Amino acid sequence: MFVLCAVDAKAQNVNQNRPQDSGWNVTVGAGGLVSPTYMGDDEYKFMAVPDVRITYEDKFFASVQEGVGFNVMNTAHWKAGPLLRYDFGRDEDGDSTFRIGGDKTDDLRGLGDVDGTVELGAFAEYTMQPLSAKIEISQGVGGHEGLIGSAEIKYNGRAQLQQNAIIYALGPEIEFADSNYHDAYFGVNANQSTASGLERYDADSGVLSYGIGASAIIPFTDEVSTVLFANYSHLGEEAANSSLVETRGSEHQGVAGLFVNYSF
Repeated sequence: MFVLCAVDAKAQNVNQNRPQDSGWNVTVGAGGLVSPTYMGDDEYKFMAVPDVRITYEDKFFASVQEGVGFNVMNTAHWKAGPLLRYDFGRDEDGDSTFRIGGDKTDDLRGLGDVDGTVELGAFAEYTMQPLSAKIEISQGVGGHEGLIGSAEIKYNGRAQLQQNAIIYALGPEIEFADSNYHDAYFGVNANQSTASGLERYDADSGVLSYGIGASAIIPFTDEVSTVLFANYSHLGEEAANSSLVETRGSEHQGVAGLFVNYSF
C-alpha cells in the first residue's frame, strides 16, 4: 500500500485551532522521506515529497497522505465516512516519482508494473483522550484490484520543549489484504518466474503487515510547524513468504521522515 508518510491526522491539524473566517484551512509543505525501494525490499531510497492538506470545518479533508474523505458522522467521539485514495503502484524498473537518492533496484525485473489504483472505501474513528482507534477498508479499482484494510490504536499526548509544545502520537498498526492485492505485489506467476528467475508463488488473503508508528509535531508559530514520523512494520506471512521477499528483500520494513508545513 503506497503511503507517503504515516503522520497522525490530529497532528497535522494542530494549526486549525486558530480562527478561520471561511471554514477552509490549507496546509502546504515538503520534506524528506526514507523508505524501502519497494514494499518488501531490504534496500532504501530517499524521497523529496510534497505535503498538501485541505480541510473544511472538520467535515471534508483532502491530502496526499490520507486521500479524500468526508465526515458523515462527526460527534465528540466518533468520525466516519467515505474515503477515496490513490495507490501509485510499482514500476518494474525500480524507480519512483519522488526518488532523489538511493540506487534503482533491479529486483523487480521480469515482474511487470503494478499500475496505479484508485481505492474506494470508508473509515471509522473513535476518540476517548488520550486514546484513539481507527479502521479503514477499501477496494481497488483497476491496478491491483485488491481489497485492503487497516486498523490502529494511538496514544495521543503533549510535551513541552522549551517554548514549544510537542504534540505526539504512538501506537500499534496492522494492515490486511486479500489475495488480489498480495498477488499484485508479492505473487510470481509462471511467466514472471521465467522472466525474473524467482520461484513461482501464489499468495492468499491475510495480514499484510503489523508494527508500530509514531509521529510528532512541533508548532513554531500559528502557521509554521515541523512534523517528524517513524514507522516499523513486519510483513505478514503471505507477503514474507514470497520468493521476491525471501530471495531479494526483507520482512522487516521501516519508514522515517521530516516535513516543514505552512498553514493558512
